[in-house]
Amino acid sequence: MNWNLLFRRSRPIFRHYFQIYSLNKGDDIVKFVVLFFILAAGSYFDVREHRIPNRLVLIGVAAGIFLSGWEAGKQAVLWGGIFFLSRFFMITALFFLLFLFRMIGAGDIKIIALIFGYLGYGDGFAAVAGGFIIGAFWSLVLMTVKGCAFQRFSYFLTYVRSLIHTKKITAYYSSARDGYNAVIPLGFCMLLGTILTVVFF
Repeated sequence: MNWNLLFRRSRPIFRHYFQIYSLNKGDDIVKFVVLFFILAAGSYFDVREHRIPNRLVLIGVAAGIFLSGWEAGKQAVLWGGIFFLSRFFMITALFFLLFLFRMIGAGDIKIIALIFGYLGYGDGFAAVAGGFIIGAFWSLVLMTVKGCAFQRFSYFLTYVRSLIHTKKITAYYSSARDGYNAVIPLGFCMLLGTILTVVFF
């Protein structure tokens, strides 16, 4: 077996999977536009209804599979779609623990997984990290303005102590109990983080 030939043929496929190179090229404009509209629509529902419809996520996944296969080329169409799905499900699994604690919504996790699916691990990490930083700053300002920052920090410490002592997973946040006064639309924060990543990185 010619290992050198096999390596040369497989290298573009695995490079497409990990996508550690810059994505700011003309070939990716369509992907950026599609992702932008998916995230913008998700932000609209997140702000207005505090939820992100599953049908929107499914549209994003279907478009991502198609565009990833198209980008990979004729010889790797199937691999492009498979790699997109693998990134989507891997990120969903990694963030699922936060959902169990109700520290993040299921819709937010799907949006984050879509970002990684479209942008790859490198730029996806930058976009999501930027989104979380924007969300943290927004949340801190909101709690300070509403005068509930100390109360929320105290509640968080109490929750952690209870979790350690009881070793039982309980919901950190409940809309019925806590309302939406100190809730930020994380989907919108992810949209901003993605735009900053695409424009500046």
